[in-house]
Amino acid sequence: MLLCATLSTALIANAASPDASPTTGATTSQKRSPEAVKAARLTRLDHQVGLTADQNAKAKPIIDKYVDDRLAAKGDRAKLGALKTQFDRDINAILTPDQQTKLAAAQSAALEKMKAARAKKAAAGVSASPSPSKNN
Repeated sequence: MLLCATLSTALIANAASPDASPTTGATTSQKRSPEAVKAARLTRLDHQVGLTADQNAKAKPIIDKYVDDRLAAKGDRAKLGALKTQFDRDINAILTPDQQTKLAAAQSAALEKMKAARAKKAAAGVSASPSPSKNN
């Protein structure tokens, strides 16, 4: 009896207090700082094409401006598209033709991977929620 009272008290206390850890399946939105985004973009570009020290120095301000401008655009799709086009043009200008080819291949592979993940998610969503059957 004492054990049941202790367990029920603990369950009530846990239910009343907010859990610090997210529940399974819950999505948490973590915002990375602009500086972290800039560093990650530069690192990814370096891994994709193998930047020289000179190219690295030239790419950093291009990436910094792009990330800052994206934050300022606040979801304006037209402006974001224009910023991406300008960013791609500026980055390609500092790359060698071989590096441009490597970057295009890496971007294409990333796009295909994203499309495959979306298709897989869509297929899982369709099979997970069957349509209701009609009974006449």
